[in-house]
Amino acid sequence: MNRSIVFAVLCCLCAALPIAAQTAAPEGMVLIPAGKFWMGRTYSFWRDALDIEPRAKRDDRPANLIYLDAFYLDKYEVTNADYARFIESTGARPPWHWPQGKIPKGEERVAVYNVNWFEATAFCKWAGKRLPTEAEWEKAVRGGRDRKVYAWVDDNDPGERVPAAINRGRAMAVGSFPPNGYGLYDMIGNVMEWTNDWYDLNYYAFMPKKNPQGPETGLYKSVRGGGWTEGLGEDGQLTNFYRNFSDPELRGLTIGFRCAK
Repeated sequence: MNRSIVFAVLCCLCAALPIAAQTAAPEGMVLIPAGKFWMGRTYSFWRDALDIEPRAKRDDRPANLIYLDAFYLDKYEVTNADYARFIESTGARPPWHWPQGKIPKGEERVAVYNVNWFEATAFCKWAGKRLPTEAEWEKAVRGGRDRKVYAWVDDNDPGERVPAAINRGRAMAVGSFPPNGYGLYDMIGNVMEWTNDWYDLNYYAFMPKKNPQGPETGLYKSVRGGGWTEGLGEDGQLTNFYRNFSDPELRGLTIGFRCAK
């Protein structure tokens, strides 16, 4: 076949592909493919999976079939070392628990915490990224295991296989446990993670079904992925669909973040 014809065909094929599919993932990030997934849970799904009666919490219902465009997400949570470079570049305020404003000895690879939503947003912008939406975060945590309760097992019984820094008394170095199906580390446990969305208890009842961005306004920001103080209690803090929230100005011992693009 004539080389010019082959070249023209290849160009047409590339033009037809989404941009995310044409380029390699940025360093340290993972491509989350476009497509639909189930976001949230139903009562019967919860009951059958965990064999318990749910508490009055209703913010993760009804489940919705959501479509998302492809996006990238950081493979790891932002570390102390990452955040120190941001501080050096911008003069940002260090986390209050850092002695003399320096990383605690030997904790360069530990997930950063005591960072509020505004500071996390500023870091991501500085890095040429952004915080993920709540929908992006939930699709990512599932790792391709749609409708699963826990990200790290095929069945719905976590047993002793929790790949997270649960009840260990502190945040740990990122990547200390195996990744999920997308190759993302520490999506459950270690530190909880800020998302870009405002939090609304009833949002799932009226959320858009394509690329939802969260409510337009609110008092609190959505936080996902139970932290190192959480457990497998009946509130289900370590499930894929568990929602939490926090004052965006709060700097918490269990809240960190990762960035999207």
